[in-house]
Amino acid sequence: MLIFLSSIVVGSLGAGATGFSVSYPQGPATSGSTAAQLRGREVGPPSRFRVVDDHGSMYLQGPDGKPFFSLGVCCVDTGTSYADYDPKNPSYAAFKYYAEGKQQWADDVVQRLQSWGFNTIGAWSDAKTLRQVIAPELKFTPILHMGSGAGAPWKDMWDRTVVSMMSDIARDQIKDLKSESRVIGYFSDNEQGWWNGALFEWAWKGAGTRKLLVGQLESRYKSWAALLGDFEPASARSFTELKRAGRLFLRPGSNGIAAVHAYIGALADRYYSLCNSLIKKYDPKALYLGDRFISNFYPEVAKAAGKYADVVSTNLNADWNDGTVTPFYLPSLHRIAGKPLMITEYYMCAKENRTGNKNDSSGFPLVQTQAERAQGFLTTTRVLLQTPYVVGAHWFQYYDEPKNGRGDGENYNMGLVDVYNDPYEDLTGTASRLALADRKPLDAVISPSVPSITLSDVKDLEKWPRAEAYLKPSRDSERGDAFVAWSAGSAYLAIYWNEDRFPEAFYRSGRVPTEDEPIATIGLPTGLASLRLVEGKPAVGGLAELVSLKMGVRNTAIIRISAKALGLTTPASNQKLRFNVSLQTRSRAYSIRWACSKPLSE
Repeated sequence: MLIFLSSIVVGSLGAGATGFSVSYPQGPATSGSTAAQLRGREVGPPSRFRVVDDHGSMYLQGPDGKPFFSLGVCCVDTGTSYADYDPKNPSYAAFKYYAEGKQQWADDVVQRLQSWGFNTIGAWSDAKTLRQVIAPELKFTPILHMGSGAGAPWKDMWDRTVVSMMSDIARDQIKDLKSESRVIGYFSDNEQGWWNGALFEWAWKGAGTRKLLVGQLESRYKSWAALLGDFEPASARSFTELKRAGRLFLRPGSNGIAAVHAYIGALADRYYSLCNSLIKKYDPKALYLGDRFISNFYPEVAKAAGKYADVVSTNLNADWNDGTVTPFYLPSLHRIAGKPLMITEYYMCAKENRTGNKNDSSGFPLVQTQAERAQGFLTTTRVLLQTPYVVGAHWFQYYDEPKNGRGDGENYNMGLVDVYNDPYEDLTGTASRLALADRKPLDAVISPSVPSITLSDVKDLEKWPRAEAYLKPSRDSERGDAFVAWSAGSAYLAIYWNEDRFPEAFYRSGRVPTEDEPIATIGLPTGLASLRLVEGKPAVGGLAELVSLKMGVRNTAIIRISAKALGLTTPASNQKLRFNVSLQTRSRAYSIRWACSKPLSE
């Protein structure tokens, strides 16, 4: 079921948001039900908090038996210390505003957050100090860094030293929190590097990972000759030699990526099983909340996370500056993991801000004014609230980043308050008027026809009417979405998809060969068009032309298809656009298909 607009009750706010996401048909929402009314099943072990699945509507249930949506804030801490404060780069520093110390700061921050409607202290926060405030309705979701602190999943997770380090980190972080009734659960890590190419390279550096990978390959291929069809060996001429030394590279044009996916899935299985067992060992009553994906997920990793985590968590970068999220992401992650989702970072920034943030060090969603920023927050939050399997959403972050950037250069207006401790009232006021209990999803809104756009907007998907232009995939989409619109006598197909990071590590040459770059294939009434999607290399597929391409982790290709190629007569109004399209992503990693059969409405 498509959710293109949200209708959360937001006090006096209007319902003008244009955010959309994709969901599935669900049973009736049950937010606000008492424990006696719950008909669903509890998922996970007995805990302070439970996950309840009521016919597809999922939510956290607190010790009081009431449904709980975790609306949280990350990085709630005292900011820069007196010793580290740099007046040339103003940053948030509690010591400047709370003369009586940390507890005065904590008392004020808790009062502020609760008055703004937030009920959870998210990751990267000073839970030790904030816990001292008497606020029974305020919950905590600490982050342990138990994998990254020990080098997992990069280092060999079959090495007893690595496992012991993970255990020590979990124990030391949890020991003071396990008696805290307000702890919902723990994140094992943040934005773990589940990058297939890089992890495949690291596999050869550990005894346990090498043993796992070579064992899988030997089982899959049976013979060394069969293996060579998909891989190029270095310093090894047999499975026996490969068990001791050497490595493999992906052979260009092969299907070896399937074997890589199998290895990454097994690696993820090891990571999540360790994290689950250690967290439950030191705090059996807590939920395991996953490791906060980096606004991107890999199906084999998500599947493993779903086996062991009670909730699968992901950070979420809005795909467009109005706060909307591409339709495939949340439904695909939920379908693959089979668990409820928690959004553990989302954000919106404005050029107009009191800190002086330039907002130019990365590609985060950015608008002009604080009013637009508040609307973007509302758009994203509405989508999350009305997605039945999302059980929480945590804003990043409490305060703005330093005026000239933090240590890594990131310099964004992400705060609820500026570095001078003054709230952004447009945003905090919007948050305070959210109605968290009103989570009933909307019915599907699918446009029956192809919308028209101006020629000047063709190359900018941000300006498209994406809800109307959306093409439902022919099968469940794991990596991307497609949109179609009409302008000046031609159809324009936009494909938006995610790619892996560091794919060059697969190849002996240290670069992705042309034959393994993404390719879009379009089946038209007049023939077949194939376009290789390589930045800087214009692609013409005979019947179709690439007019715009932006590559990275998130990618957008916009392709022009003439009326003649579509078999349309002039004028084309009310005729049907009929074509099929498939996208094969980089290294032949994933394949997505769509079909269009919609009338044109000019």
